[in-house]
Amino acid sequence: MTRPADEIAAAVLSLDEDGRDPEALALLTAYAQLHTPADTARIADRDPARLVPRLLAAARAGSVAHERDLVHALRVSGHLSA
Repeated sequence: MTRPADEIAAAVLSLDEDGRDPEALALLTAYAQLHTPADTARIADRDPARLVPRLLAAARAGSVAHERDLVHALRVSGHLSA
């Protein structure tokens, strides 16, 4: 069983506030590898300004193709402009 995107977002923001950047990146990277780009983009709904850059870094850690797919999903969801 996996956690919903909103719970992942809350956890990442909490880790960020605690100065635990490596753990936040690891959590996002793992989530992005297991879920579709559209599901991963939903994480940004909670706080796009803080979460979009982190999501892109996590996708970049996976592969260029994964980053490209996430960028598309973030654009479709309105979190990135063209």
